[in-house]
Amino acid sequence: MNWLKWITHARKIINFFRENYELIKSITLTVLILLSLVLTWSLWTFKPSYSIIEDARTVKKQEVADEKELTDVVRPTQVIYHKGSQLYGAEASSIIEEFHRGLKDTKFTIVTDKKDTFDPDEKIGVNNTYIEVIYPARMSQVIYKGVFKFDSAKGPQNVDRVFLYQDKDTDGIEGYLVSYYPKKIQKIKALNNALIPFIKGMNSNIEKGELVPYITYDIEERKDNGQSEIKKRFYFPSERIQLNKYNYISNAPNQDTYEKYKKALFKDPLAVKSATTDNQITYADGTAAMVVNTQQNRFSYKSFAGLSNTNPTVTSPLSQSIKYINTHAGWGNPYILSDVIGTETKFWLFVENLPVLDSNMHMSLKWNYSELQEYNRSMIQLYLNEIPSSEAEVTLPSGKEVKELIESEFNTNNVYDIRIGYTMEKHETLYTLVPRWFINYETTGWVQLTFKEDREEGF
Repeated sequence: MNWLKWITHARKIINFFRENYELIKSITLTVLILLSLVLTWSLWTFKPSYSIIEDARTVKKQEVADEKELTDVVRPTQVIYHKGSQLYGAEASSIIEEFHRGLKDTKFTIVTDKKDTFDPDEKIGVNNTYIEVIYPARMSQVIYKGVFKFDSAKGPQNVDRVFLYQDKDTDGIEGYLVSYYPKKIQKIKALNNALIPFIKGMNSNIEKGELVPYITYDIEERKDNGQSEIKKRFYFPSERIQLNKYNYISNAPNQDTYEKYKKALFKDPLAVKSATTDNQITYADGTAAMVVNTQQNRFSYKSFAGLSNTNPTVTSPLSQSIKYINTHAGWGNPYILSDVIGTETKFWLFVENLPVLDSNMHMSLKWNYSELQEYNRSMIQLYLNEIPSSEAEVTLPSGKEVKELIESEFNTNNVYDIRIGYTMEKHETLYTLVPRWFINYETTGWVQLTFKEDREEGF
């Protein structure tokens, strides 16, 4: 019978193992040792394919549709036309965008020149006719080399404006890189003609009313020798101006929004725990925390890790910030660089050629070499399709009124900046951007200036 045959075969196998037990054990042990050596070697020499395996803090490259480059975020906020003793400028104007495009398309070279110090009252160009393009942030060599396409790197640090004029002999474009503080200057020359149409069109812009008269406002510093030096110079419209306000809609951030940033910020999102209190959600994994303010639709991230012990890499914090925001599609709205302080970069929301100076909309990133230490930003994403408003224009006080207010209510030694920007008013999912005068003051940061008529309206 078949079952007797199976029993016979089974007995033979059992007897074989009994007779050769020691031999089989030795062979098995040898195979396991060899397998262990092979696996250990494979582990030591393994190199993952980074095109396939990605860091848990990033999203797939193909999902990032709104990547920014250096020239997208380093932009001017004011263009002033010096015509002899007269000044002209524009606020919230397409002229600013035109000069930004022209500078992006121009390649410059450094010109050897004995002059390297800057006097604000010095005559520039031909008959003191030139254009001053002003940036909100002081730019290092690394930044302006990337923005202006320089073929060398011998210019000054902390450049915050560019002077441009036509050379009377060659009709080409020349100018200066200027650091208003500490008063350094470097002559430059354009190697192509991309800026010529914009510079030649300035008088036409005055005739069309696109450039209006401006005045200067200087903040002076008293030196030990008793003389005064211009520490800062601001440009204000000489008369009251009318600027548009804009209405935009935005979907409120939700759980999907929080998950997006959680995955971007934490090394292991699955290890992150959350806790909810009034108007606040806290995400933490023991090494870092992200606190979401659900009322302001804003979050603050902070790493608890100490300073890195590894050798530092020479990387611009601005370049790190742009790359990092790109990896998690974090722009959402148009932002521009507002400042670089040490390893921290700061950004403004920038709409219709004006910054949004409401503090809730500011964005900043701080680095410890290659590791993100702090990240603060709004999660509001405006849908930049204007909704018509019944009151589309706002009349702003003149430069003279601004000067009088500053000198009567502020210590000018503590004034960092004065400019027109938007404040943001929220009505459920509707956001209204209203142009106002702002001051960046030492004790308060950016705050809206309150004029007499504003106070009267408040009663």
